[in-house]
Amino acid sequence: MIDPATDTVLITGAAGAIGSALRQGLRANWRHLRLTDIRPIEKLSENEEASITDIGDRLAIERMMRGVRAVVHLAGVLGNYDLEALFRVNARGLFDVFESARLAGVERIIFASSNHAFGCYPITEPVSPEWPARPDSLYGVFKVLGETMLRNYYDRHGIQSVSLRIGTFRTQPIDQRSLATWLSPADVAQLVDVSLRHPDPGCLVVNGYSNNTRLRTEDPNWAMLGYRPTDNAEDHRDMLRAQGVDVDSADRGQWEWPEHGGSHARAAERPARRS
Repeated sequence: MIDPATDTVLITGAAGAIGSALRQGLRANWRHLRLTDIRPIEKLSENEEASITDIGDRLAIERMMRGVRAVVHLAGVLGNYDLEALFRVNARGLFDVFESARLAGVERIIFASSNHAFGCYPITEPVSPEWPARPDSLYGVFKVLGETMLRNYYDRHGIQSVSLRIGTFRTQPIDQRSLATWLSPADVAQLVDVSLRHPDPGCLVVNGYSNNTRLRTEDPNWAMLGYRPTDNAEDHRDMLRAQGVDVDSADRGQWEWPEHGGSHARAAERPARRS
C-alpha cells in the first residue's frame, strides 16, 4: 500500500479538470504531491510541488520520477486534437512516463484510461472490464495500449497498476449519455484515493463512473478495489430536461447513440495534420 503520510505521488496533467479535482480531493491526506503539466499549476498548498513540463521531455520526466512511489498519469490529448499530437502525447508520451517510472523504481501506476477503450460495444450490453477491448477511435486505441503496457509491466516487473476507464467527467452530467457515464469530481478523487491505498490491486482495470441509476456496466471491479461512489446523475434529470435534453428516452432503453462511446464510435477520424 502507498502511504499517504510519507510517500511521494506524482500527478501528470495536474492543471487539467481531473487533475484539479484530484488536488482538491487528495491534498488534505496525501502529504507529498508532486505535480506536472505543460500549463501553469496555480495556488499550490504547502504539501504540493509543481513543475511546468512538456510530457515529451523525457529527461525532465526522469528527473520528476526521483523519489516517487506512485504515479497518477492523467496527461493526454483529447478534444480538438490532430493525429500527430495524439501520437506524440498519448502514445510516445505514455511510453516515456511508464518507462521512466519503471527505471525509477516506482511501485504503482494509476492510469487515466477511458470508456472509449470499449466504446464500440452496443449500449444495450452492460459491459465489464473483463471483456475484450473494443476501442471506438484512435484515442481509445492508445488508451488500450496503456492498459496493455501496464499488464506487461506487472507481469515482467511487478509494478502494480489500476487503469481507470473514465466516463463523462464533469461537475454535472451534460447529456443523455452521461446519465449512464457521468463521473463526478468527488467520486474521481475517491476512485484515485482507493486505487493508491489498496494493499495489492495487481493489474486492475476499473470502470470509472459515479453511482448512476442507469449504469451500463456489470462487475466493474468496484468491490475489489473498495470504491463506493456517492453521486448519481439521476439527481440532475430536471436540470438536463430544462436544457432540452431528452432524459426520458433512457428510461425506455432508447439512447441517442447506439454504442457506449457515443459519437466517437461513428465520427470520422481526424486528419494527421492541420491544414
